[in-house]
Amino acid sequence: MRRTGLVLTVAAAVAATVTGAPPALGARFPGDLVLTTVHDGPFEAGGAGTFSIDVTADPASAGIGYPTEVTYYFPAGLTPVRASGAGWRCRITAGSVGCETRDLASPGFQLPRITVGVTVAGDATGTLTASGRAVEAVPAGTRPATATVASTVQIVPSTSAT
Repeated sequence: MRRTGLVLTVAAAVAATVTGAPPALGARFPGDLVLTTVHDGPFEAGGAGTFSIDVTADPASAGIGYPTEVTYYFPAGLTPVRASGAGWRCRITAGSVGCETRDLASPGFQLPRITVGVTVAGDATGTLTASGRAVEAVPAGTRPATATVASTVQIVPSTSAT
């Protein structure tokens, strides 16, 4: 069924390009991804925490048919120390995590979850915001499916004796 959707998408796009007419009603184009994140906060200063990142194919899209990359950025005070997810290749660089997968997903379905462990600076206070972006690696000339997200976490004082 997914291949039929892709054929209809290509046919509708070609028809619109050749004739200048809008695509046929119901034609599906590569749609946006849905990127969500949750964390186990509030985080304690000097402690650790976990972010969970989910990428889902928009239910109104043609699904995820190309490799997908997620980049998640952490502010000063949160340092990523581990990142993983079934089928994802993850790397940690200064203040960010990048993960790539070749997994595909039908419309409305989710790729495997990415889990990121962070340490919290001992002097971190207040509210910190991490943000991320997912993008589908499509062939040149094709609009990639994308999504962005931001997640705010409260930092509470350490309860351990100093």
